[in-house]
Amino acid sequence: MHAYKDSSKRLLQYITENKMKRGDRFPAETELAEILGISRLTLREAMNALKQEGVISAIQGKGTFVTFDYHYMANFLNLNKSVTEMIEDNGYTCSTSLFQKKLVKAGEDVAEGLDISEDSDVLVCERIRLADDIPVVYSLDYLAPQLASHFLQITDAEVSLYNFVEEKCGIEIGQCMTEIVPVAADEELAGKLEVPLYTPLLKFKVRVQDMYCTPIIYAEECLRTDKFKFIANRRR
Repeated sequence: MHAYKDSSKRLLQYITENKMKRGDRFPAETELAEILGISRLTLREAMNALKQEGVISAIQGKGTFVTFDYHYMANFLNLNKSVTEMIEDNGYTCSTSLFQKKLVKAGEDVAEGLDISEDSDVLVCERIRLADDIPVVYSLDYLAPQLASHFLQITDAEVSLYNFVEEKCGIEIGQCMTEIVPVAADEELAGKLEVPLYTPLLKFKVRVQDMYCTPIIYAEECLRTDKFKFIANRRR
């Protein structure tokens, strides 16, 4: 891992551990580098990365400030991050409380997402993802037929499915198309994510392709809106 990525996580952990809020100012650069145990150059690289993600901002002559509420995990919509990366890049520990693998029949959305026929047999991985032991994402990952031979190797120790696909399957991930829709937690989702019934959630419908534009994963992810914040870098 690049030094600045590790340092970005340390900086995010500093924010959460100190319960920093939007508008709170960081210590001076020299002091902060010493607290985090990194060089000033590495700290600057980490800060620049978090500025790009909208997590912090700098004002000339005044200092560097937090630009989001510490209890949200901020992520850029134009970056294709896995759930694990979204959680860990914000300084939290990612783990899994539910892990199930099963064979199901492809419905309309799954068939379209994987470019297969409806009612085809498809492998699905069901998980509840935790951030510092708090359930924040419920996900269903449907794997394309070409991943079937690798599917039995997946365990709950494989925290990131993207890493598994790239490192264990040797498939490089390419473009990812994501549709985001608001949903209300039904009884099942409320129980899995430990939220009140009808709590607003964000549902991500994700179509992941390899570098040759072949669909390899179709995922449906329900995220708690009290834990995630998404930023779009829009230009005119």
